[in-house]
Amino acid sequence: MSRNGTPMVTVTVPMYNNERYIAETIESVLAQTMDDFELLIYDDHSTDRSLEIARSFDDRRIAVFGSERNLGPEGNWNRAVSEVRGRYVKLLCADDLLFPECLEKQLAAFEQAGSDGLSLVSSQRTIIDPEGRVLIKKVNFIDGGLKTPDDVVRKMVRLGTNIIGEPVCGLYPAGLIASTSGYSARIPYTIDLDFWMQLLRLGNLWMIDEPLCAFRISNLSWSSRIGEMRHEQFLAFMEEVAGDELFQINDLDLFIGRFNSAVQSMTSLMGFKLFAGSQTEKRVIPVQ
Repeated sequence: MSRNGTPMVTVTVPMYNNERYIAETIESVLAQTMDDFELLIYDDHSTDRSLEIARSFDDRRIAVFGSERNLGPEGNWNRAVSEVRGRYVKLLCADDLLFPECLEKQLAAFEQAGSDGLSLVSSQRTIIDPEGRVLIKKVNFIDGGLKTPDDVVRKMVRLGTNIIGEPVCGLYPAGLIASTSGYSARIPYTIDLDFWMQLLRLGNLWMIDEPLCAFRISNLSWSSRIGEMRHEQFLAFMEEVAGDELFQINDLDLFIGRFNSAVQSMTSLMGFKLFAGSQTEKRVIPVQ
């Protein structure tokens, strides 16, 4: 498919210094069981071989874009969704992976009867280490099926963690982008959740109770710092969503969420120390 065509899905990859993983990420997209997609890769002025590796792929569905300067995560993520042509969009970080049936099954969720009013389809995810070894086969904070915004967000606040999933987990209608303010790193840890909240103000969530993608954790030196930052920034995120009447968050929800967020932070920190390597920087909290 040429760039003049209209694909069903745009998979867009913001990339910065991901030479170790970008080839595997691209290959996971090309291995999809449905092939009606375009793959857009936006390099954020990398200083390694990321851009060279991405441009080495010869596939008519791929377009690779460089940058004369570093835009940072917020700027590059928004650039990555600025020229999508697909009916649906998936933003994929440059070290995460799609499983072969990911796009096919997420599209089916949008197209099946009773899915009117959906603004986001997400799936469970597998957690992998820097070598691609499975650490957690299925992260499951929420069961499958149709979820209303207030139910999803209230449960997320009470659990004190991201139950929807990272960007790799989600697929959303491209037509809704114009109704959002885009990706915001004002609270860096929740750049993805902030965007999910914007989408949930526009419709419902459908959760697929099956891992259709892999989220990679790596870099022990960086992850050793995320515990405190994660807790503080998730608290700030909870306070913000509590101010939106749509989500019906009450004081008890916040009280429970503050406790659980602290527990989740400590658990995440211990997990990173045990399992993550120090080979590359993972954008759990997007920074450059």
